Amino acid sequence: MKKIIPLVLTACFVSFLGVECTSAASARTEGSAAPSSAEKRVIAERIGAVKNAQDRAAIESQSPVWKMTTFLCQDAARPVLEEKGAGRRFFLQDDKPESQVFVGPELLTGRGQFSLKKDAMQWVPFTWACHLDPKTAKVIRFDVAETREADTAEGKPPVCQAKDLHLTLDAQNGAFNGMSHSGTMVILKNTTAHACSVPAYPAVELQDSAGRNVSTHRQTESATASGQTDSLSHQDNASVTLPADGTLYTALRWVSGDVYDGSHNCVTAAALQLIWDDGRQSARVPMQAHVCAPAQQSAQFEQTPLSAHSAMP
Repeated sequence: MKKIIPLVLTACFVSFLGVECTSAASARTEGSAAPSSAEKRVIAERIGAVKNAQDRAAIESQSPVWKMTTFLCQDAARPVLEEKGAGRRFFLQDDKPESQVFVGPELLTGRGQFSLKKDAMQWVPFTWACHLDPKTAKVIRFDVAETREADTAEGKPPVCQAKDLHLTLDAQNGAFNGMSHSGTMVILKNTTAHACSVPAYPAVELQDSAGRNVSTHRQTESATASGQTDSLSHQDNASVTLPADGTLYTALRWVSGDVYDGSHNCVTAAALQLIWDDGRQSARVPMQAHVCAPAQQSAQFEQTPLSAHSAMP
């Protein structure tokens, strides 16, 4: 495999990996979301530590997602990539547009490449997801999935087709239950020999026994005091790679007890449906869930972004 050459673009500076270059075209920030205050503080401290004024000015001109990738996620990427055989050099971007995507202060995704330790001239493309704790600016985990060169020819793998995926649920022996809460792990497996892409946050619908949607929605940061949220958020547009014969997981949590004063506002779900690709793809699986909410509000559930980790976050 030949080396994938990073873009020679608008700004270069000396960093941990040597001279690096980037441009605004290689990164995308979804919607109007921004890094958390803790993330901004850490980034400012790291930039402030750069002694050369010219280098510091070049860094300041970069996009927020590039700064987060470089100063928050890059150190966490190294040991993960080394486990996969990476040598000293790697890049958390490639030569295609939007190779770094800001999903939200808790998640960055992107594409990159690393040189093999055993053969520094051989470069391996991969997709990555950097999961952050917005309150501390620390990396919770860094996920990596190797991709075939053919998969990256158009910048990302094709959209996953529902017929090629197997959807299951796992209550993890009641690990989600407690204090009037419940939940489940949603498991999405690729049954083919080719990688494909799905949204980091596929739409989740809970349905009754007749297949009708019950009044529930994903809890997002944009939720208002009335409990209403926008039907789409900036997070829904980013995608993650589901490797060939690979599996991705997303955890759901909800209030299961009628604990709200004078509410008695609960719904029962008999099935869960995932929807993506603007409604063109969907997968459905039976489930049993009791979801409650305050009076005159639709019930909410928490949803984590799809990840290669099956452990309960």
